[in-house]
Amino acid sequence: MARKHKIRKSSILLAFVVSAALLFFVGRQERDKNSNLYSMHRVAISEVESELSFGTYGEVWKEFFQKSQKKFLDGELLEQILARLGIDAYVQYPQTAGSEPLARTEWNKIYAQILDHLDMERAVGQEQILVMDVIKAEESNVLVTNKGDFSTSLPASYFEQWSTFSVFTEGNRCLGIVEESNEEAYVSNTYLKTFSEDAITFLYGGYAYSLKVGQMDTPLTVGVCDLVFANGALRAIRTKQDKIQGALLSYDKQTIEIEGYGKISHSGKLPVYQIYGEVTEKSISDVVLGNMKAEYVTGDGEICAILISQPASIENIRVMLLSQKGETLHQDVYLSCSTQARIVCGEREEVLAAGVPVHPTDYVPPQSEDTFLLTPMEAQGRIFLCDQAGNAISNGYEGILEVRWHDTGYTLVNQLPFEAYLCAVVPSEMPSSYAPEALRAQAICARSYAYIQLLRADLAEYGAHINDSTSYQVYNKVAATDASRAAVYETAGKILTWQGQPVEAYYFSTSMGYTDTAAVWNVENPESHGYLKSVCLNEAPYEGNLSKEEDFLSYITKPTTGYDSEIKFSRWIAAADYRGKTEQINQILENRMAASAKNILNYKAEGMGELLGMSVKERSSAGTILTLSLEYEHGEVLVKTEYNIRKVLGCGIQKMVYQDGSQTGEQSMLPSASCAVSLQADGTYLLFGGGYGHGLGMSQNAANGMAKVGMKHEEILRFFYQDVKIEQIIQ
Repeated sequence: MARKHKIRKSSILLAFVVSAALLFFVGRQERDKNSNLYSMHRVAISEVESELSFGTYGEVWKEFFQKSQKKFLDGELLEQILARLGIDAYVQYPQTAGSEPLARTEWNKIYAQILDHLDMERAVGQEQILVMDVIKAEESNVLVTNKGDFSTSLPASYFEQWSTFSVFTEGNRCLGIVEESNEEAYVSNTYLKTFSEDAITFLYGGYAYSLKVGQMDTPLTVGVCDLVFANGALRAIRTKQDKIQGALLSYDKQTIEIEGYGKISHSGKLPVYQIYGEVTEKSISDVVLGNMKAEYVTGDGEICAILISQPASIENIRVMLLSQKGETLHQDVYLSCSTQARIVCGEREEVLAAGVPVHPTDYVPPQSEDTFLLTPMEAQGRIFLCDQAGNAISNGYEGILEVRWHDTGYTLVNQLPFEAYLCAVVPSEMPSSYAPEALRAQAICARSYAYIQLLRADLAEYGAHINDSTSYQVYNKVAATDASRAAVYETAGKILTWQGQPVEAYYFSTSMGYTDTAAVWNVENPESHGYLKSVCLNEAPYEGNLSKEEDFLSYITKPTTGYDSEIKFSRWIAAADYRGKTEQINQILENRMAASAKNILNYKAEGMGELLGMSVKERSSAGTILTLSLEYEHGEVLVKTEYNIRKVLGCGIQKMVYQDGSQTGEQSMLPSASCAVSLQADGTYLLFGGGYGHGLGMSQNAANGMAKVGMKHEEILRFFYQDVKIEQIIQ
């Protein structure tokens, strides 16, 4: 009986094995017949076409493969491909394959030879990726992986979530699959958000993932970790515990500078997680430079991730001080302080006597990673840029001055309290003699503008939020006064908001009787600047149509009465001659094209010939030139944006006459783009214009005129900016 039982068990086992083998065989056959499923036994034509699309070869294959009407690559088609590429005599391949599909391993060997012969730029590489998700799209799918996102023309069904593949890539495109891999794959520096006995949720690359897990060898904790995957499953979670704290001072593609620690390297992909309130993934631009005590997760001697544990507290601003030539880098630096000051540079710390010049480059030699810091030891202490003898060549700077080596020179950054910064901006942008309500309006505009720049930190690689020039706001070119301090501190913390967001409160010197909208900058999304409206500053609005040339000329050549009409820039006439200026204008066009190609249309570096003339192509409803036409021997160039137009028209100016009779000579830039362009019989031009500046937002001289007739700063601001609120956003 026992023997019969044993035979019966063996029969059952044999039947099971046979059934399993049949199922496997049938399943493999089905997989090998389906071009939408990945297989090692054949390669779909669509994948071959994708892999042959590198470099300049992409367009030549579509019609070729359509004519073949084959689903998979075989020996016959391979011969045709190699002959078409002209390398059939140089590539080793099986001659007897015939119409049988080629195995993936065989095609990979052949493809490697094709790349050796034709991929001269070595654009195609191999990458091992862990597929975390596949986003399906009509044109091409997107593989979300631990190595970034890759677009691919391969079917989404090729890729199983949490599986590892070796793939062919060109830039951020996945061309094809080498093979499925059993090697471990890492998802580095994720944030483990929640966990239970059988599941976790984590953040990575802008996405949140939920994943079933088995028993882990080590206890799980919320925080930054590396996830280890193999064979389609999570194998380990390695939590990172080491952290340091401090304010972020600067960052670039290789390093991050932390207050108290100096510069530390990072991997280049630096995740940022907000861990208070709702835990979310952020970007490094959300770490407010110098105003946020963040935590930095470290590992292997570098920063792995940044944790934002509390909101920013806006206290300081970091201002880059440009050289006397207006350049970012200084070639030589001397500093002094009105009181004793502390020098800190790396491990070195010294006290500088009052009035004694110091050469920071003695402490920060070229290529040094250290930052030189000079801090007054008394509250009233001010730092001065000076010459070698100690003679001041600048106004005094409050706060700390930092010197860093950068590329081929030194950068100077002044860190100081935000409100103190505004005290030295207001008098630099508006005379302190102006009416107090105008100065208060200016203070709120300056604070609003600076607040947005502070959050953006465009100059983070230099350790700064903004610089001290007109590119942002002029700072400390006129020292703080009692009037500017009063305007700042009486409006302390107040900014303009529109639709719940801070307003980039643009302002300019003088109007021509009207302000304009963001259309003069040819912005892509004018709705985002909806607070910039066109307003009339005259006693009575003009009855004509300022977008028409005849009407505009009639308006601009007559005096007006308004809030800033007595200012000499309200009306002006420029005599200009553009003959012989073709090369100079071409250089302006090339420079402006490099800044924004969409604003210089139809220009070609060669073949345009000489400039023959210019005229207004399009004008805004408030009279500003929107498009200037330049007529060349061989074509027409269109110039857009008020800045570009002012640069082009400005290069030919020979004399400017203002409404008060005063005159100036040659100019490099026209005062405004609100002008009529009138060709004279002798080939010269007269430009009849008005206003000074870009013409958007608040006219500073009009604000002063309004304040003189009793308007409060709140009224002035609401006049110039549409649907805005004045809010206490900074405590």
